Amino acid sequence: MDKNSLFGKVAVITGGAQGIGKKVGEMLAKSGACVWSGDIKGSKDDSPPAAGEVSRIYMDITDEKQVVDFFGRIAVQHGRVDMVINCAGIGIFKPIVDTTLEEWKRVLDINVTGVFLASREAFKLMKRNDGGRIINLSSISGVTPIIHNGSYGTSKYAVHGFTQIINEEGKEFGIRATTVILGATRTEMTDGLGAFDPDEMIPVEDVADAIIEVAAKPLHIRMDEIKIMPPKGILTSKLIG
Repeated sequence: MDKNSLFGKVAVITGGAQGIGKKVGEMLAKSGACVWSGDIKGSKDDSPPAAGEVSRIYMDITDEKQVVDFFGRIAVQHGRVDMVINCAGIGIFKPIVDTTLEEWKRVLDINVTGVFLASREAFKLMKRNDGGRIINLSSISGVTPIIHNGSYGTSKYAVHGFTQIINEEGKEFGIRATTVILGATRTEMTDGLGAFDPDEMIPVEDVADAIIEVAAKPLHIRMDEIKIMPPKGILTSKLIG
């Protein structure tokens, strides 16, 4: 992998305040990219990033105006975006019959609508600038039915399908999309659940490194999906009794 190919690239990360998104942002900046990190934990006053910097800017991924304005700032500052890594997401894990409509809507709003909005705005810029990469984080729950994953699994199935459609619509414009299918990964979200043995989970650093490898690929290479799993495969949640 030639990380020098990332120097000066304009990168967007949604959900970049913690976990996988934060680590990817740090690694991209270390490789010389200008990293725009949009997150509800970001700052409303942060200035645009220079090469090798991360700007953590407030953005609610479910708010269309905020997403449009966020990408509008990037267009004014750089005139382009080279890559988007959609990491923003939440999980609510419970039986279907115990899932409220409010919980269902919230998971799909962040995990699906957020990916749609960021991808749409990125697509517009990439379409007129010879392409780019859109990398969407999904889950093994998005390709394998797992109990107590009703809302989360459905959202990740949607992300997987949507990413494939981006590839079809974007292929003539040099736009390449990748689904990152993840097994149990140790993040703040999974630590809070206490569902898995941390020693059996994938370290965030390994996931981020794989994402960087995809981001650094030239656009004549299309990587529709990558799957990253812990050695034991699909882990059984301690919360399922």
